[in-house]
Amino acid sequence: MKISDNNLIPSLDNKLQNIYVLLADESVRIKECLDKIYSKAKLELFTEKETYVIESKTKWDFLTSESSNLDMFGSKKIIEIKLLGQGPGIKGSKALKDYAKEPDSNILLIVTAEGLDKKSFSSAWLKALEQTGVIISMKPFSKSDLLSWIEQKSNQNGIKILKDAKLLLVEKTEGNLMATLQEINKLSLIFPSEEIDFNRMKKTITNSSSFDIFDFSNAFISGNKEKAVRILESLKLEGTPESLIIWALERELNNLFKVIKTGTVSGIWGPKNYLDKLKNSAQKVEKEEIYKAFKEIALIDCSIKGHKKQNPWLGIRNLTLTF
Repeated sequence: MKISDNNLIPSLDNKLQNIYVLLADESVRIKECLDKIYSKAKLELFTEKETYVIESKTKWDFLTSESSNLDMFGSKKIIEIKLLGQGPGIKGSKALKDYAKEPDSNILLIVTAEGLDKKSFSSAWLKALEQTGVIISMKPFSKSDLLSWIEQKSNQNGIKILKDAKLLLVEKTEGNLMATLQEINKLSLIFPSEEIDFNRMKKTITNSSSFDIFDFSNAFISGNKEKAVRILESLKLEGTPESLIIWALERELNNLFKVIKTGTVSGIWGPKNYLDKLKNSAQKVEKEEIYKAFKEIALIDCSIKGHKKQNPWLGIRNLTLTF
């Protein structure tokens, strides 16, 4: 069945399904849904998690072998499948369709796709998963939706952003959710539990001298490891959530993957100097390096959610140094 992301929590309150497919153009929105699903899964004792980043060489036997690998006590496991801008391929399509016929009640299968190609929306594998699971396909926000989202996030961060300040935030971040969330987090640190008017918003956005998430992104995508780590340490001291850093890394890797695959930066948001950096990096980085980085991000994400005993910041720092 298909539901909206707004109806996810009521659906989870009713019942945790065996299969979820999350489709969006923004990784931020996919993460929001994932967090809600993981919270419910934890309550239902799904204690293990495995993540598979799909590439052309991926072997899909993990979907057929997982049931036989569960121990006699019936341990529950989450399997997350990440699609990078395209469908699962011929083998993956067959594996997903076959699995959908008899999903394992001890497995929570989650398929995520940011910027999925349009032809996949009418594919047989997606229709098969829809029959036995939940599909959440999130369209880009309208302006009113974005303003509501900003209000929700500001409330969660303990601040109140007035309407004219919201409009300025939308204008300055050009609707980019990750940039918007970074500004909201920054505002909550500077003005905790306070009201943000137009003047405060303008001053914070235009006059901030500290590093932000995009300084880190630019250094990372440029291959300037020393600068990236220095900015990372600054963000850590400022209290930037690890999950926001992960969003930034995933975003950059997705953009880089698209440029390597298509040979162009067309359709990617950003100023010219950023797009030039993407072009340069695309000539130096192999697809295998991106797949490996996504797998490391998956492990870091597990540690943030408490599924792995690892220091998330150490994992992020190591990835920044080794990519």
